[in-house]
Amino acid sequence: MEGKLLLLISILLFFLVLVWCTIGISLLYRKIRKKQLDRIEYTFANEIAKYLYPPRGEEYSFINVQRALQAVGAKPSKKANIQYLIDLMIRAQRTMLGENYIKLRLLFSQIPPYRAAQSKLKSRKWYVKARGIREIYEMEQSQYLKDVTRERNNPNIYVRREAQIAMVVFLGWESLRFLPYLKREMTLWQQIKIVEKLFALYPDPKIKYLKKTYATQRPYAQELLMRIIRKYNLFTEVDYIIGFLDHESFDRRETAIYCISSFKLTGEQLQEVKAKIFNVPTIEQQVQLLKYIHQISDTPDLEFYDAILHTGNDILELSAAEILWTSGHEKLVHEFYYSQYSTIDALKEVI
Repeated sequence: MEGKLLLLISILLFFLVLVWCTIGISLLYRKIRKKQLDRIEYTFANEIAKYLYPPRGEEYSFINVQRALQAVGAKPSKKANIQYLIDLMIRAQRTMLGENYIKLRLLFSQIPPYRAAQSKLKSRKWYVKARGIREIYEMEQSQYLKDVTRERNNPNIYVRREAQIAMVVFLGWESLRFLPYLKREMTLWQQIKIVEKLFALYPDPKIKYLKKTYATQRPYAQELLMRIIRKYNLFTEVDYIIGFLDHESFDRRETAIYCISSFKLTGEQLQEVKAKIFNVPTIEQQVQLLKYIHQISDTPDLEFYDAILHTGNDILELSAAEILWTSGHEKLVHEFYYSQYSTIDALKEVI
């Protein structure tokens, strides 16, 4: 019995020593690793500073930057170091503007790590491929545009989202021509990301590219176009949005109502919206449109609101009555409801 107990204690002590050794080795490795990464970061910052701000009358070539980075371990054979260098590059490029930004982009196109980003496109793991695409467009390596474009219809939502954003980064407004050829649904988040990226990089609208895609029947493409019109405040293109206010699709109507709310319409456009409200099959969306019409109208159209009061829907009638009441037309509201009571009394007499 004592022998078994001693054996058990020995085994436990062995595992305890093993755990402590593992922890010690891990801490030592992390310490060494941190020093190595610090050297890479320091060398990167130092060499970039020399490249961007060389002494007067001197030039600092690409090869000097390459040699300095390789000397501290940033070699293509060491993938972890290369990945850390890529992250440093992306952070540096985000902080640069003007001439320095252009010089930095030119430098980054000449040093090895970009081949590492491009090699990720060949990975079978979706998260590796998506990260590779993001690194390529964040570092603006347009030479890989063809490779990235192939992934625009990738079955994985994250890969194709990054590919579609990359197309916007590299092609700008011209990237809209690919919309009819996208085979998979584009989520709301994807649409928002694309619109925001387009607006951030290409703030000057090119309506000719927008108009070329109006014929598309893809639901996500139509919604994206409406969001672009809203984001850029393109009043000349509001008619495209108006056309979807009474669309058979709930989502298309919802997007149209959301997007049109940013615009002040002409009298003719306002009349068209008023006509479409009677074709909207959802009461909630009719109420939204009714409030929008009231918001952009200088004076209430009494004939229009009278027609709303006689639609036979209590919610819609109540919304119209509220608008008339707050607009100073209490008399019309009283007359409408008094007529309702008289009708009920007449029916009681018949019964």
